[in-house]
Amino acid sequence: MLIQHTLRYLPAQLLSPLAQLLSMVLWTHWLSPQDMGVFTLVTVTQEIAYLLCLNWFSVYALRYLPPAQDREGLRRYLVSENVVVAAGTAAGVGVAGVTAWALAGDGEGLAAAAAIAAYFVTRSASAHYAERARAQSAFMAFTWLQTAGPVGGLGIGLLVMQHVQADAWALLWAYALAQAAGIALALPSLGMRWQWAAPDRVLLAAAARFGAPLIGLGVLGWIGENYIRYLVQWTEGAAALGLMIVGWALGRRCASVASMVVTTAAFPLASRLLNEGRRDQALQQLRTNAALLVAVLVPVTVAVELLGATLVRLTVAEEYRALTTQMLALSVFAGALRNLHMHVTDQLMVLERRFGMVARIDVFEITVCTLASLAGLKLGGLHGAVIGQAFGSALALLLSVHWARTRLGFVWPVAETLKVLAASAMMALALHALKAPQTLQGLILAVLVGSLAYAAAMAALFWPDLRRLVAATRAAS
Repeated sequence: MLIQHTLRYLPAQLLSPLAQLLSMVLWTHWLSPQDMGVFTLVTVTQEIAYLLCLNWFSVYALRYLPPAQDREGLRRYLVSENVVVAAGTAAGVGVAGVTAWALAGDGEGLAAAAAIAAYFVTRSASAHYAERARAQSAFMAFTWLQTAGPVGGLGIGLLVMQHVQADAWALLWAYALAQAAGIALALPSLGMRWQWAAPDRVLLAAAARFGAPLIGLGVLGWIGENYIRYLVQWTEGAAALGLMIVGWALGRRCASVASMVVTTAAFPLASRLLNEGRRDQALQQLRTNAALLVAVLVPVTVAVELLGATLVRLTVAEEYRALTTQMLALSVFAGALRNLHMHVTDQLMVLERRFGMVARIDVFEITVCTLASLAGLKLGGLHGAVIGQAFGSALALLLSVHWARTRLGFVWPVAETLKVLAASAMMALALHALKAPQTLQGLILAVLVGSLAYAAAMAALFWPDLRRLVAATRAAS
């Protein structure tokens, strides 16, 4: 069942982040640094608006949506949902107005507010109904809602940039149109009830009680991931943010996409084991998850460090190229550190319902990262700010692992981590033995050589484990 569901969700889980990676590169060829900075601030502000206005009800739907057999319960939910979505939409439009006031230039106020509001409303609705689609196992609806924005926005955005207007507001309209199309395609299969009536107060109270703590954790997580954007905007301006954001966002996205390969199906499995009372097996599963996560993140970080300059030179517009080259590998490294504790030890704390521990780690990471990034910004400019972020995430990882070990009995897979580091070193040696790639063909060859070297080293280092796995597979068949 888990594998089947994972495969059905896979198109959305892969297409969306890949489209986001590609779009970040492509927009450097059309958007000025000022417009790039404005666009990225609007997109991250939408995330916090959604967390505060609608996410509390989305997570309740994911957990407690009444089944189709409970017709009365489902009716009460759907009627209440209409009111909540409408109220959340109104609140989002208000936040969009404030955002436009803060970011728009002279004479752009009304047009900017309309573009931001359209993006906010369609993106928030897509996110909410995607969670409901997950609750209903409506795989096609989920795919439409998750991919229409990133993939459709990329396609429509390219047309708009080439033939209409190349600025942040036009791009926001392109994404809003794509997201609206995704909603229109998905809603017919979600069983909507177009009826306006007073919401069920008991249901709303239950949703608020369930969603409030998760909102707090979500906001802290959002701050930890996005604070640096506002810090740079505040201290250096939107143009500096636009120049920095390409390398930073590409690096963070590389780390998150690499993590997704492991974490998509891993957390539910550990959760099921814990729910069944098999805590020792759940801890072992999380140790395996940690080892797999390290095995993905370390070689990706090393490969980006060695090949990133060529990749940037071949793909990113010249205006952004120098700073992107400086930022890329360091951003992947900082993102990898954050993903390690978020998807392993922090998840154990969530499974054990130790929300206070997770919150304290988040607050610690935000505080240290902010202070270190400010110091780095003063001493080393934008590059120093990302160094400060990596420093804060490294300390947060150490704290999270320490608490997971001393308070929850989790043991980090040290031996496996050392083997991964050794295999990554062998990959690095193989890449150094090649002549530095100058063309796309050379870059592809270097990736293939590095991948083969890493796979061979991992097979040699984990040979006993592979033999046991093969024997177990044969015995099962």
